[in-house]
Amino acid sequence: MSDGMTQLTDPAADLVRRYADAGARDDFDAMEALRHPEWQEAWPQSGEIVTSSANYRVVRTRRPEGAPRVEPRRVGGSGDCWWSESIVHYADGSRWLAISIYELRDGLVWHERIYFGQPVNAPSWRAEWVDREEPAVT
Repeated sequence: MSDGMTQLTDPAADLVRRYADAGARDDFDAMEALRHPEWQEAWPQSGEIVTSSANYRVVRTRRPEGAPRVEPRRVGGSGDCWWSESIVHYADGSRWLAISIYELRDGLVWHERIYFGQPVNAPSWRAEWVDREEPAVT
C-alpha cells in the first residue's frame, strides 16, 4: 500500500487493503473476486449506485477524460464495517480526497459508499483555536 496506509493484521483489514490496492491498479478481476455476489457501490453525493462489477468496469474505463489514478492512504475499522482514505488524481490535475466505507459480508466486500471532497483552505479567523497539520490533499 501507499505510505500512510495503516498496517493491521485483522483478516478483514487485509481484505480491505487488498481491495483498495486492486482498485488503485485497476485490477478489475481481483476486485470482483473480493466482492460479495450482492455487491454494490454508492456515490451519495450524486445519488448513483453501481450494482455490478461489469458496470463498474465500464464506468472506470470509459470516462471521457481518462480514468483517475487512485492513491490509497489509510484503512481502519472493525468487525464488518471498514473505511479507507485515498487521494484521487484526475486528468485535469486536481486531487480530491475520497473516503470509502465498506460493509463486509461472508468475508467479502458487500456494500461500499464513497464520498469525495476537494481541498479547502482553512479560514484565518479560527487559527487561534485550532492546531494545524499538513492537509491530506493540496
